[in-house]
Amino acid sequence: MRARFRRTGVIAGGALAATVMTVTTATAAGPPMPEFRGRGLAHVFSTLDYRTRVDVHDVSGYHRTVLWPLNWKVCSQSPAAGRPLNGQAVTIGVVKKSERCPGK
Repeated sequence: MRARFRRTGVIAGGALAATVMTVTTATAAGPPMPEFRGRGLAHVFSTLDYRTRVDVHDVSGYHRTVLWPLNWKVCSQSPAAGRPLNGQAVTIGVVKKSERCPGK
């Protein structure tokens, strides 16, 4: 009778370890990158984790400094939407809200 309990404990312990490994692997991949193109720059900062580095660049060709996020909209992003965020920096290309994105 003891052998049966030991085997059950090993099987249950192995199943628990497999479950923990699966959860750890899913967590390590990071959440998927949201689609920000066409949205306001303020939405980027309110959506991403505060620990995520966000590099913002004016892609209009004027090379302006982005000071007030509410005045800008997103034209490009890296990584692409749906790609996992693994702690890397996010690059956002923006123009003023009244302007068109380059190439459109």
